[in-house]
Amino acid sequence: MKTILNCPVCGYQEVTSYTCPNCDTDLSVIRILQELPAVKTTVSAAKFHALPLAIALLTLLLGMCLGFGSRYIFPTTQLHALTVPSPHPIVNSRVSLNPPFNQPPVVMNTITYTVQSGDHLSAIAEKFCGRGTPWEIMVTANPHLQNRENHINIGEELNIPKCQE
Repeated sequence: MKTILNCPVCGYQEVTSYTCPNCDTDLSVIRILQELPAVKTTVSAAKFHALPLAIALLTLLLGMCLGFGSRYIFPTTQLHALTVPSPHPIVNSRVSLNPPFNQPPVVMNTITYTVQSGDHLSAIAEKFCGRGTPWEIMVTANPHLQNRENHINIGEELNIPKCQE
């Protein structure tokens, strides 16, 4: 027995095949779902499904009470009363007397160069210090380039040491 369907795309009435003759929409999934046998539920099955649901809700409620309610059971004032003060003051040995942001060292006898598109350290070193100058001289003058020698940013300012040719 074939179920008569209406096409959900174009609204064509009384389609008996797996495709709509008007718009060629595939109706096979809708047809298969419509032709499935109906499931009968009994009262005992409904009670069986209600028991695990009730247990799950009770567990959730208990977990919420323990998680959120613990601050009412153990207020923070009582927790502070449980701590024992030390007779000796605790000194943090990690405290540094240096400021948290150290400024880079000032390089004497240098000029500043702004990185242009296509620049790399070797080319900049040769441009200012002469042919055959190693790129390492640029890293020495610019410690912030350490571990990123192959990646300099356009617009970045570099200290160029005055080289003797």
